[in-house]
This record gives sequence, structure tokens and C-alpha cells, in this order.
Amino acid sequence: INARTKTLCSAVICVKFKVEECIYPRGKTMSFSCAIALVLSLVSQCFGLSEQEISQRRAREEIRIDGPNIPNKPPDNYILTSARLQEIRNDLMYPYFDADVNSPEEGEIKKDYQEDINVGSVLLNKQLNFRFSFYGMAYNYTWISLNGYIGFSNNPQVVVSYPLTFPHPKWPQANDPSFIGPFYSEILIGELDGREHDRRRPGLYFRVERDLGARKDKMGVEIRERLKWDIKEGIVGSRSFLPQHCAIVTWKNVSFNGGKRPESLKVTNTFQLIIATDEVMSYAIFNYEHLGWTTHTGAGGDHIEGQGGTPAFVGFNAGNGSRAFEYVPFSQSMQIRDLPFSGNVNGKAGRHMFRIDEKILPGACNPEPYETSYELVFAPEQGPMLGGTRVNFTGPCLLPGQKIICRFDSWPANGYIIDENRGSCITPMMTTSGYVDFAISVDGGPYHWRGKFFVETPMTAPKGIIFDESELLKIKPDVFHIEWDKGNLTLDDNAAVEISLWGYQETSIDPEFVFIGMIVEGIKNTGQYDIVPADYDYLEKRKFTDLTVGLMKINLTNPQQHVGLRESPALWSRPFALSWYLHSEWQEQHGHNWAAKLCYIWMERDFRMKQFAYEIPRCPCLLDQARSAKSFFAPDFSCDEDGNTECLYHKGAEHCIRTALPNKDGAGQQCCYDREGYLMMTSDKQWGGNPHRAHNLGMLPYYEANKVPSLSHWYLDISGFFKCCLWQNEQSDGCERFRFELRPSQDCVGYEPPAVAGVFGDPHIHTFDDVQYTFNGKGEFVLVRANNKHQKLDIQGRFEGVPQNKLGWSRGTMLTSVAAKDNQSSIVEVRLRAPEAQWRYKLDVLVDSRPVYFDLFSTKIQQFKGVTVYTPSHILNQSQVVVMFQSGAGLEVVESSGYMSCRVYLPTTFVNQTRGLFGNWSFNKEDDFLTPTDDPEGYMYIDTNNLKKLHDDFGMKWAVEDKEVEAKGKTLFTHANGRSSNFYYDKLFQPTFDKFPALPNNITLDSTEVKKFCGESEQCYFDYAVTFNRDFAKWTKHYQDEFVNIKKIGLQRVLSCGSLRTPKHGRKSTFAFTPGTEVKFDCDPGYILVGDKRRVCEVDQKWSIPEEGEARCLTKTRFFSMKAGITSGSVLAILIPLILVTVCLVCLVRYKKRKNTDSERAKSTWQPRSQQLNALSSPGENASSSSGNESRNGNDRIKPKPNPPSGKMDAEYYTGEPLSNRPNYQFPDVDMPETLPYNPHYPGISNSVNV
Repeated sequence: INARTKTLCSAVICVKFKVEECIYPRGKTMSFSCAIALVLSLVSQCFGLSEQEISQRRAREEIRIDGPNIPNKPPDNYILTSARLQEIRNDLMYPYFDADVNSPEEGEIKKDYQEDINVGSVLLNKQLNFRFSFYGMAYNYTWISLNGYIGFSNNPQVVVSYPLTFPHPKWPQANDPSFIGPFYSEILIGELDGREHDRRRPGLYFRVERDLGARKDKMGVEIRERLKWDIKEGIVGSRSFLPQHCAIVTWKNVSFNGGKRPESLKVTNTFQLIIATDEVMSYAIFNYEHLGWTTHTGAGGDHIEGQGGTPAFVGFNAGNGSRAFEYVPFSQSMQIRDLPFSGNVNGKAGRHMFRIDEKILPGACNPEPYETSYELVFAPEQGPMLGGTRVNFTGPCLLPGQKIICRFDSWPANGYIIDENRGSCITPMMTTSGYVDFAISVDGGPYHWRGKFFVETPMTAPKGIIFDESELLKIKPDVFHIEWDKGNLTLDDNAAVEISLWGYQETSIDPEFVFIGMIVEGIKNTGQYDIVPADYDYLEKRKFTDLTVGLMKINLTNPQQHVGLRESPALWSRPFALSWYLHSEWQEQHGHNWAAKLCYIWMERDFRMKQFAYEIPRCPCLLDQARSAKSFFAPDFSCDEDGNTECLYHKGAEHCIRTALPNKDGAGQQCCYDREGYLMMTSDKQWGGNPHRAHNLGMLPYYEANKVPSLSHWYLDISGFFKCCLWQNEQSDGCERFRFELRPSQDCVGYEPPAVAGVFGDPHIHTFDDVQYTFNGKGEFVLVRANNKHQKLDIQGRFEGVPQNKLGWSRGTMLTSVAAKDNQSSIVEVRLRAPEAQWRYKLDVLVDSRPVYFDLFSTKIQQFKGVTVYTPSHILNQSQVVVMFQSGAGLEVVESSGYMSCRVYLPTTFVNQTRGLFGNWSFNKEDDFLTPTDDPEGYMYIDTNNLKKLHDDFGMKWAVEDKEVEAKGKTLFTHANGRSSNFYYDKLFQPTFDKFPALPNNITLDSTEVKKFCGESEQCYFDYAVTFNRDFAKWTKHYQDEFVNIKKIGLQRVLSCGSLRTPKHGRKSTFAFTPGTEVKFDCDPGYILVGDKRRVCEVDQKWSIPEEGEARCLTKTRFFSMKAGITSGSVLAILIPLILVTVCLVCLVRYKKRKNTDSERAKSTWQPRSQQLNALSSPGENASSSSGNESRNGNDRIKPKPNPPSGKMDAEYYTGEPLSNRPNYQFPDVDMPETLPYNPHYPGISNSVNV
């Protein structure tokens, strides 16, 4: 071609781009002024340019018009103005380009347009090079398809019927792809009809932008900010989202398959998919610019316009037969034509937005809310019990002026309209916890839109107001500093906020929140404030002196101005003691000993209430036992070795546990352990664990006194600790009574550890009676069943095939899911997630078929009907889940590297009550293999080496079905997508029955290597030989060793002598209490020890008897006073007996002397009575009487009688006193008998008595 022709062609190219410069930036038509300017400048600007200049100009025009990404260009620190941000956000479609130029000089062109996509090749693989989370899975690649979707697995098989159903009902026989489909159909590349203002080529465009967070170039900054604000203002729950990567896929002017050409090729659709992620959260945006057709001919559409039949599928599919989301009412319905005119996300017709990382949450309202009840999309999905959380929701389409009512359980709240797709409400103050119904009513209509909102207890909710809690242990700190997240109220730092003080009390059946007063008003929302308690001493506070438990609240002064709501969001503190505020009033009312008086009032009230401590479980003795006590106890997250180790109310504790569920009266137990692993008791220090009258998690009905979560516990238990101990001292009388009478730690005497059974590997089972066997059937089976008038418990396991080995399918199975139910409790199911879905969560937890998550501190422990579920505080990926039922049954599920194990813990109340694969717990190994019959003796003896007999005659008989069977119950598992238990059951599956499988010759693995790796573990060898998977065998051995250690260490019985009281003002050498422990006592400075200085825990589980008395610590004054008293007492103890003995001896000597004298006189004057009487009656005797009185009374006087001769009884009636009317009777002299005769008037005396 000659130079003139080249110049002409170059000039034509120049003219073309000059025309496009006038057209495209300014709209659909060329302006008149632009046309005149173009004509005048064509000759001067085009016909004199060389070919190189024309090429460079062309490149510059493409750069300016299409705005390419230039990765090789150094960062230019591009500053995005608000005006520019608004300008780019005005467009519906995100940018896509015909070409990108890395640099005009190099001329290298990178195209968004996909040249390789055509009707013969509709799929193209693209590497994302970042983690994209979708439906729980994580991918770093995608397949872009001309057929209106991007996929993450193989292409779907040929569709034979419509409408489409996902997940594919015939999976796994048929392929079930994972995909995102804004318009899933059969598509061809269309043609322009000449009327379009956008002259870019029809076809498929794909663009990836990575590392947006660090980008400073224009394209990176604009894409990042546009995505951030579009998503933040388009869908609820995205406030913290910052996009890091995105992909933009555009189907421009695409037509339907099967149409009549060329007419049908001009009937086109243009739509776009944007995916954005920060590698945790992921969002999808569907932009529909134009839809000219709805259906391809294979689905019943016509040949010219592509209408009728079954329209395209719009939605998401997780793949592998798991779950799907169809975007109704648009997908596969005639309403699909409304997609370009609906959605209205960001105020743009045709835009629809979704959150897609774990489940699909739509951001656009549903225009047909009255056909049925719809699931409400809202965020956040949890909030504190005290209220004040702003909850944004998407559900019904909202119009200005409509009245919105939000209902949380039975508590109503006003709703507010943000835009057509979003509304908002402030949670009210509630007295409940756990999941409650959250529903929306529009204009007084029914509550069609529903969801589940998780109410956090005041002690587990995130700290809305943060302060140093140790400062409030003091009676009256000088100052304490508070902080709060100011963004939780408003983003305006200058907004005015107010801080108020509230109290809580229970003086009747209805709990009461009391407004005390304002701490401060009108301060700026700076996020911090210093409170000086002395500033409030002047206030009148007498009517609040009965309050002890307080709460602090921060809210906006003028919420309408800053957040557009009549009610303000609010932040609440955790409960605290009110001494810093009411100290002066208490002192004025009760005097110097105000704390003792408050303690007395609290004790008096507590004494009047029901005794509860004897009805709660006893504490384990050792920390190892506490870690394994998963039948009743859960970690106390306020003092947790794996989490919060502050232990503010249990100083010196290593770890504390609490009962996971309240007892029938709402009470709970707390046990704490020191760094040596021993149970801490209040008999030693005030920091030991305590029984609790009110459980921290509360109890139904939550709205009654004594049952309110956290607050009842504070009011009934913790406030007493403040009054009696912290505000006095550990040795005070009030604290002594608190520690030893009202809230004493229970010792572990009588604690019975639970029994444990487990399953792991290719399933290897340990029964409660420690029988070990292997059963690898396929299906859902009964692990434990108790069904009688005493206990009702069902625990079931699902066994599925292990992954393929080097030679194909392995002839083994593995545990993939566990479901459990106790009596009338909720059903809890724990599932193993697919390997591709384990990037965030390892296990799925379903309660009553609804997924629940445990990745927030406030959701670490959750209480449901009759059951508590928790994950340890250091577990962030749900790889360990513990389930505890009201009966004391516990279930622990652990995942490691894609392999799952299960352990069941049962208290002794289940002895002789269990059936199933875990055997009959009877302490007898012979009756473990009970078949599902009503005969309690229907067990069989099976050699555990005979795996086939175990499989056929025992294991497979415990398979469960969807219908109820008396001996086995029915399946507890959630079956989605029309499946049943039969989907997993395979009675024809023949596993490996050889206990020591032989290794094939065509692999490099040999038995010596396996034995060396597994050691003595037969289970490890079996799994290695069956699966050829070293990791599988490794975790089998790990789970086996873990189970053995739990049984031998964590569940051992510990002998205990019980508590041994530490003397007041004294110390013990050790807090151990096991046999052989020697405890020595010592006293604090200024005190002296008395009593036994050491005690020993004997083998009979009793402390040695204190021979010198109980150990006590006395002050020196008291000790020396006592010692002086002892000395004086000792002297008196010696002198008094000596004096008494001396007196007795003197008396004895005098008595003997008198006795001898009387005896001698008697012998010399003795004569018979008759002679004495004769002598007395002689006339001479009477006549000689000189006294009338003596003469008158002489006959009445009786003289003392001398002792009679030995061996003779006196023959005289003789007494030592005068007797009137004495009988005139003479007793004969007789010999004295050796015994006296029996006296019938005294039957208690024997027949004869020795004299």
C-alpha cells in the first residue's frame, strides 16, 4: 500500500476516534458544537499525522475513555474526592473494557473481553489467586461460563427437564455444580442492532482486581471505595466490610440458544456479576441493565423473542447435593422480566445484592411478602438483654409513611424506615436470654417476616462500657475511668451523649430496674470519661439505699439529629456494686459498721429462702477431673484457663467450672481449682468457688425474680460476697458466716465421675464397660438409647464411606455426624463439614434443624430447651463442641484434620439403662452386645475379633429409620433436599472384615512401616491398611490415646478426706486433701498457734484426730491471758485436790477416832433391852428424878444403842430418835444371814443382795 493510502487510512482512524471522543463522554448523540469543531479540525489534526503518531493517539484515547489498570506503573497516591466517588457510583454497571494497555510505549494489550468464549467453548477457567468464600467453601479459582453463571466445579450435565432443581435431586449419580447464577440459561453471543449507545463488542468480559486495600492507583482506589460504600449502604451487616479483592463478570448483548437467526441474535440481555471479598465475608452484586429475552428454546421459549416456557434460573448452588438458594419471585418465573426494574439497592433499579460467604442473605426486599412467611434478614443477629442495640433488617418492601413494629419475643419496639429495602429498630430492655423470635409488622398487619435473635446475658454480652472492674471492688475509689466504642452510637464525635446510673432489685415476683440518676449530660461522644465518686456525695440518695447492684448506660442526647431515630442506641455496662455511689448514705444510715449491717440484712433475707445447696452436683476433686466432667459442668468463662484468666472473684484460681444448666430451683454449682490442681474451698480462703442460688444463665420463665439471667445471680449471690467479705475483711464475722454457712464450697467427698464411651476412626468403638470392637457399617445408627420411666436419651451417629485411597474406594467408613436428644429437649446435631468448607468452621451445629455458631464470646455458651451447647473459649473454628443435657448426659464431638470423634459421658443414674452400639453400662462386659429387643437378657456373646458377626448380627440391627421403632426410636438427623435415612443406609456395603488387613502388593507401603508407625495400636494399623492414609491412622491413634487418658486420669475416682478448715488468721502448708497428705498449720504475724500443729489425711478418708485440739491462732494478749489462766488453773487443779484430800484425811481420822470411842463405850455398858426397861421402870429411879420435865418425858427418851455382837441381829426395835406410840414388841435374837430376801416392792433389785 502506498504512502498516500496509508495516510488516508490513518486519517480515517483518527476521524473515528475524534467522533467517538465527541459522542461517548457526552451521551447518546453528538452535540452540534462538537460536530462543528470536529469538521474544522479534521484536516489540521488528522491528515498530517504519521502512522506512529496515529497509533500513540489511539492508545491515549483508549486510556482516557476506557480507564485501564496499569499494574506496572508506580503508585501515584491517587486521591478520590467525594464528588468523583458520587460520580462513579451513579452508574449501574461497574467498569469493563475492551482492552487494557500496560503502557503506550510498549503497546502490550490485555483484554477484559474473552476471545476464547464461544458457542463451542462456553467454559473458561480463571485463577483468582485469592481466597473466595462461598456457601461455606473456600475457592481460589473459578470457571466463567457463557451460560450466565460462574462455577466452582464441573459443568452441569445436560438438562433434560425444566424447571431446574438445585441441589440436583439425583446427586451423586448426577453432577451437582457449585455456581453463582445471575441468569443461568443457554446463551449465545448476540449482535448489536445499531441502536445501542455502547458500541463495545457483544460477549463475555472478565476482570479481576486484587489487593485493593493496599492499592493507591486510580483504578484500585476507585474500585475499592465504590465497592465499600455500595455494599455498606446496600445490605445490612456490612458496616465493617473492607473489600480486598473483586472480580467483575459482564455478559454484554448475549442472546438465547435455539433462536431463529439472524433476527434472534439481536434480541439480547446485558447483565453483570461482581463478587467482592475480604477473604472472610463475601458479597455478590447482580446488575441487570437490559433483559430482552427470558427463555431459550430448550426450556420452551419461542424462536424469535425468547419468551415463554421456563425462564432462566437466578440464584446460588453450593454443590455436591448440599444446599441452594433460588432468588424468588424472579427465578424461573415470568417476573424475571422485572429484574432490571426492581432490587433498588443503592437506589438503583436493576441492582440486587447478596451476602454469600456462609449462607445467602439477600439485600433487596421481596415484593410479595404475603404469600407465606419469609425469613427476615437482619444484623446484628445478637444483642444484650438490656437493649439499646440498633438492628437493621431487610424483608418487606417499605414505603414512606408506613408504620413498622418490631417484636422481640413479647417485647415490642418501634421500627423506622431507612429506604425501600432496609428498616431499623432499637432493641427494648428484656428479661430473657438465648434465641427469641424477631418479627416485623407493617401498618398493623400480621408478622409475616420472622427470624431468630440471640439475646446475650449481661455477663456474656460484649462490654458496652469498659472500666477496670478491680477498681469497683474498692468501697470508694478516688476516680475510675470508663471507655466506650463511640461508633456504636454514631460516627459523629461531636454528638452529645449522656451517662445514667441504674439499679436492679428483686423485692417481689417482678424484677425491677430503677433509674437512679444522671452521671453526666451533654458531653461529646469522645469514647471516654472520668467519674469522680466524691462529686455525687451532695445528692439526695436516701430512697436508693436498698440498692446494691448497679448498671451504667450511655445514649445519645438527640438521636433524631444524629441517627435519624426518635430512640437512641444505648451502651450498657456489666453489673457492678454501688458502694462508690451510695457509700456515704449507707454510712449515715447504718453508722460506722454499715457493711456489717448490710451483710446482716442480706443474710437475714437469705435465711428465709429455701435451702438449695444439697440439691446441686458435687464438685470434682481435681482439675483433671474437672476438665473431663462434661456431664454436668462447663467452663466458667469469667475464670477460664483457656480464656479469661483474670479470675477477679477467685484470686489464685487456675480454672473454674459451673454447672451448665440450672437445677429445678434455678440454682447452680461453681468449683474452682488452684495452680496445683486441687479444689479451692471457702473453708480455706474467701476466693473459693460457691454454690449459687441463681444460675448465671437464668431459668425459664426468665421474667420472674430469682430467674433473670446474670442479674438475679448478682443480686442473690455476688452482692452478698461484697457486703460480707469484700467490704469488710476475710476474718470478719459476716464473711465467716458467708464462707461457712451461706455459701460454703462443697468438698468433693462422694463425687462420682461419669462413665465414658467413644467412637473414632474407621469406626472403632469403646463401650462404657470398656469393650473395644470395630463396626464399619454405612447408615445412621443408635449409639446410646435409654427409654424407660427413669431416663429418656437418644444419641445417634451417621457413618459414611471414607475418602478414596490409591486403589479406588476404601472398604471402610467414618463418623460424619452425631445427633442427640434428651427427654423433651431440643435436638442437637453436630456435622463434619466438607474439606473445602473447613477454612472457617470445622463442624456445623444444628439445633432443631437451624444452624448456630459459636465464634463470638457472647455465643460461646448457648442454652436451649433442656440442653446447653458450648465450645471452649480458645476454639474459634468450632472444632470442638460439647453438648450437655438436663439429665447429666454429655456429648463431646472433636474434629482434627477432617476426622471426627465422639465421646459420651453419663452419670451413674444411667447404670443398666443404656442400649445401642455403646453397650449396656452394667460394669459387666458380657452383656454389652444387646440387640434391639425388649428382652433385657437378649444379649449375645460375640468374639470382638469376628468383625463380620459383629457387623451382621449386632451393629446393622441398630440402624435407625425415619419411622418410630420402640426399641430404637427414629432418626434425629436433619435430612434436606428430600432425603431420608435410607439415603445413607447401605446394607449391601461389604467392609473389610479382617482385623489385620493384608496390604496389596502393588503399593509401596509395607506392614513393617505400618507397625512401626502405629506401635501397639491395632486400630491405627487397621485404618492405615484399609485407607492407605497416614493422617487417618495418625488421628485414630491420637483419639484412642486421648480416650484412654480421659478414662484413666480425668475420670478416676479420687479418695478425699474432705475440707480441713484453715484457722482464722492462719495458714495451711497445703490445700491437698488426699490420703497421705500432711497439713501443717501456721499463723499470721502477731498471732500464736495453739492446738494440733499438724493433721494427716488417713487411709480411711478421715483427718487424724486432733489430740491437742483444733488448731487456732490467737493474739499474743489473748494467748498469754489464756496461758496465765491455764497456769492458774493448773495450780488450782493441783492445790484443790490436795486440800480436799487433806480435809478428807482429817475427817477420816476424826471419824475413826470417834468410832473407836463409841465402840469401847458400847462394849462396857451393853445389856439386853428387857433389863434396860426394867431398870428404867424401878421406883427408885423414878423417885430420884429431880426435874418434872425429865419425869414427864423419861419414858419417851431412847438411849443410843451400842453395836450388837458380831453375827447377831438386834432383837430390839431401836431407832435414834424418840417415837411416840411405839409398839410394845420384842424382836428375838437371830443369826445374821449372808443375803437379804427378795423384796417384791422393788422389782429392779435382784432376788438376793449380798450384805
